[in-house]
Amino acid sequence: MDNRRQPPILVSFYGDDFTGTTSMAETLTTSGVPTVVFVQPPLLSYLKRHFPKARAIGVAGLSRSLPTRRLEKTLKPIFQTMKAYRAPLFVYKVCSTFDSSPKIGSIGKAIEVGCEVFSPKFVPILAAAPRFGRYTVFGNHFVAFGKDNFRLDRHPSMSCHPVTPMDESDLRRHLARQTSLGCGLVDILSITKGKEKAGKQLQDWLEKNARLILFDALSTGQLNTACSVIWEHTAPGKTLFSVGSQDLGYGLGEEWKRLGLLPALPKAIRRVEGKTPGPLLVVSGSCATMTGRQIEWALAHDYLEIAVAVEDLFNFAGRRKEAEKIVRNAVSALKEGRSVVIHSAVGPDDPRISKMTKRTRELGISPEKATGLLSETLGRITRKVILASGVRRAVLAGGDSSGRITKFLDVAAMQIGKSFGASAPICYIYSSHPEIDGLQISFKGGQIGEDDYFDRVRVERLPAPEQVSLK
Repeated sequence: MDNRRQPPILVSFYGDDFTGTTSMAETLTTSGVPTVVFVQPPLLSYLKRHFPKARAIGVAGLSRSLPTRRLEKTLKPIFQTMKAYRAPLFVYKVCSTFDSSPKIGSIGKAIEVGCEVFSPKFVPILAAAPRFGRYTVFGNHFVAFGKDNFRLDRHPSMSCHPVTPMDESDLRRHLARQTSLGCGLVDILSITKGKEKAGKQLQDWLEKNARLILFDALSTGQLNTACSVIWEHTAPGKTLFSVGSQDLGYGLGEEWKRLGLLPALPKAIRRVEGKTPGPLLVVSGSCATMTGRQIEWALAHDYLEIAVAVEDLFNFAGRRKEAEKIVRNAVSALKEGRSVVIHSAVGPDDPRISKMTKRTRELGISPEKATGLLSETLGRITRKVILASGVRRAVLAGGDSSGRITKFLDVAAMQIGKSFGASAPICYIYSSHPEIDGLQISFKGGQIGEDDYFDRVRVERLPAPEQVSLK
């Protein structure tokens, strides 16, 4: 790319869930790129008027949990709006475990929609996130779990995911189930030999008319090499559609620094001493093992537990009664200065999961509708608790549920406030609702963070939103 003309927006991105979107924003912010994330894509004129300092624009979505039949209708208008930003690179940010299927959250279908809108010569795919324990070697994906690393199809959690079980570690074969577009590979041997060799292998695939190109990466240096090759294939006035993990933010940041595109940028977050905002509200719709451990840690450290009776949510009277009880207890505790954990499950073996499955089958309710109803209930509860208690910091746990809950909070945009090195940063919220504007929320994926993650969020000192705003 000709770097003599610096584009106002360096990169735009859409995250297929809320937690993934904020993790991408986190890596870009950490790399020195002022980044703002929206719930709906704004017009370019709005960005110029209200967020002139932003150089990376993201949109937080829900496509990872959507049926494939709904993806085109959902994604196409978003992609078309974001194409007008004329950023050199657009990233369809996927979970670094690449979980998807032909029927749910199809990455292949999303790529087809991206190709239709952006018309890229090829689609670079970089799933690796070495800082986060995600590696791609000879096209096969590996994911850390605790102190061990597992091939994706043998991973203790992802291989038996209840919605999108990953039974194939070769990402090319995995994508072949979702799209007919051919996929080439810039392999670890070429990446290890440097940018020139990797670029040559990429060119060989392009001459064979490969539409998708997967990049291996085992280390941060190899990821940086891949990002450098990808950026070299961007062009002024055009947008290259790509697919990748949050670590693209780190790799692109290194490339932009090398090219001199970042030194003149203002710091996204100035170092201003802040204060802790009081008790923490945690709302979890996750059934992940890690979130379960975090809930157990919180309960052992004087957080008030409010367990949602999920089997009672599928009739109007039961749902209203359960919600009123939860809101009443949570508001009372928060006003007394005690942190609260509202949860629908504590790990994958929580008996409420099987009770919910049994109840919804009896009522003839589909799993998709049941999940939506649970998330809607949690969303309404979260809104009422925030407005009634005045709590100023919260954690929403669960990659899919956190995004659905956010729909009830009048969130217009988000900005990274504090990184914890766990792809679940605290975000400042922009909202037209005064009780929600300036709220500090962490959107935490199910498997993200250490046991004490909730309390680390609770005690962290952050500057006031107006001190660091990108407006």
